[in-house]
Amino acid sequence: MPEGMTHLPDKAFQDRTPLVSVAFPRSLASIGSSAFEGCSSLVSIDLPASLVAINNHAFRRCSALSSVTLPAGLTSIGMGAFAHCPFITTVTFPAGLTSIGPSAFHLCSSLTRVTLPAGLTFIGEAAFFRCSSLTRVTFSAGLTSISSAAFAGCSALSSATLPAGLTSIGDCAFDRCSALTTVTLPAGLTSIGDAAFEGCPSLASVTVPTTCEIGAAFDPTTTVGMTHLPDKAFQDRTSLVSVAFPRSLASIGSSAFEGCSSLSSIDLPASLTAINNHAFRRCSALSSVTLPAGLTSIGMGAFAHCPFITTVTFPAGLTSIGPSAFHLCSSLNHVTLPAGLTFIGEAAFFRCSSLTRVTFPAGLTSISCAVFSGCSALARVILPAGLTSIGDCAFDACEALGSVTLPASLTSIGEAAFEGCPSLASVTVPTTCEIGDAAFD
Repeated sequence: MPEGMTHLPDKAFQDRTPLVSVAFPRSLASIGSSAFEGCSSLVSIDLPASLVAINNHAFRRCSALSSVTLPAGLTSIGMGAFAHCPFITTVTFPAGLTSIGPSAFHLCSSLTRVTLPAGLTFIGEAAFFRCSSLTRVTFSAGLTSISSAAFAGCSALSSATLPAGLTSIGDCAFDRCSALTTVTLPAGLTSIGDAAFEGCPSLASVTVPTTCEIGAAFDPTTTVGMTHLPDKAFQDRTSLVSVAFPRSLASIGSSAFEGCSSLSSIDLPASLTAINNHAFRRCSALSSVTLPAGLTSIGMGAFAHCPFITTVTFPAGLTSIGPSAFHLCSSLNHVTLPAGLTFIGEAAFFRCSSLTRVTFPAGLTSISCAVFSGCSALARVILPAGLTSIGDCAFDACEALGSVTLPASLTSIGEAAFEGCPSLASVTVPTTCEIGDAAFD
């Protein structure tokens, strides 16, 4: 190749299997796509200092190459540039490199370690896919994302300390890294893709930042140390059957499992204090729910439209049940509300049509609008001594309701509170109680 050449053309030496070595001109700035692809006897390359770009598949299938030193001026490595080079053991990356293309070192099965340079900002999909001898990766400080499957199948990789500026980890990024035992995630991480750490049986635990959104990223055996499961984390994952919650979890975000129609059971951790709005809404396969002792609040619509829930066990410390929390849980048959409960939101048990019995707590002071409206199987209600108000339509359309005991403390009964209760023949109302329009049939 003559001096003065700046670009080696695409496919210039493709499949020249006898080619053993190359003298590059000192003027060369770029090597074209597939320029040396399939040069299976090429054992070494002395790349010139002038080189800035190695294009797609440039040295792909150069099966005799054992080491690569990249020149200081190189800024980009193209897609599959060194893919299928099974005897490369070391690669020295220059400080100025900014981009490693997709599949750049795919199936470099003898590559043992990688130190990514400070200036690197992009690692393409499957860049180091199935580099099965890779034991150590030092990540660059400037890296903000790791693309899908970048290190998938790196079965010898034992630890990964990810840089402070990293914000996203793509799908399958470390999938099937079977020796991976420790992963350090930065505080600024905002998303972890599906199966990012799947097939990592040696990864016993990992701490995930509280603001990070997580796909189905980890094996069920991995303890994920996190305190808050983000909003919509698993929304509409219709194939999800069960969940292993981290023992550190304090709150479940809004709509986290909404629409997970195959989710049949949930084992909630003792650390949980809050279930937020619509968290398990439309989980139509759920049949029973045991809420942990530390739970204090259930958000709006948290278990709404779960038609096969038959029982719910409420903890003693629960203080608040949000509006429509168990709306249309049509198989729910009895409810014992805990002693500490002070608030039941509007329509909390609306149209729970199989509900036959409710035990009310002594501390309850009000029942909101339509809380038990449409509970057509509810036959008897004994309201607690401290209750002062019953909201509009609170027991509307409770067709089987034959007996109601109202406390002397009651000061108001809302409009239509007991309308549509044809079985309620009589009720004794305290003399000081205000009664809304059409409160009774």
